[in-house]
Amino acid sequence: AVMSWKPPTTRERGTSGRVPGALYGSLLLEQPKHRATVDAFHAFIDAPGPVALEVGMDNATVLIDHAHTFPDTRWVGLEIRRRKVERAKSAAPENAYLWAMDARTVFATVLPPARLSQVDIWFPTPTENGNHVLFGPAFVADVARALAPGGVLTISTDVYGLWMFIEGLLTDWQPTAAPPRGDARSRRERVCRRQELPVYGGSFTPRA
Repeated sequence: AVMSWKPPTTRERGTSGRVPGALYGSLLLEQPKHRATVDAFHAFIDAPGPVALEVGMDNATVLIDHAHTFPDTRWVGLEIRRRKVERAKSAAPENAYLWAMDARTVFATVLPPARLSQVDIWFPTPTENGNHVLFGPAFVADVARALAPGGVLTISTDVYGLWMFIEGLLTDWQPTAAPPRGDARSRRERVCRRQELPVYGGSFTPRA
């Protein structure tokens, strides 16, 4: 049952700083053939204006809606399922960047500090595979480093055990007002609304 989910054993990040995980972890981006992809990402986020990032964008329904609703913000969507990213790209406006990459790798090795105004994580999958667990002390620290002063992390989940685990990682964060949203909702959020399932989470900013 989702209520009884407990975090599986995960590998800690080694002294090399390399990030294990899906899509070969950070080793992938060390290959010369991926350098152009990283450079293109940096060019996108280096442009003026706020940058927001959604982790695990699925079909990019929410991300693309946000990009249209808030055109002055540059929106990054990360999703490890490449076919979903390729399918969504044709509908993405110019202020949206969709990337088939593991968020742990992007936050640890690609994002500059204090660049993001917000990070959204809508209904992360409660995996039993320790190699695929998104949240951990290192990831939370990486998110805090990537957020600009006053930046906001928003999390939603209908898995109580997962939320209890995440909440325990946010002891150095404080609750804050949620950023404005567009009208679109994630696939799982729509299911929770139809079935009237409880949803846990909130918006947080690192303590000064």
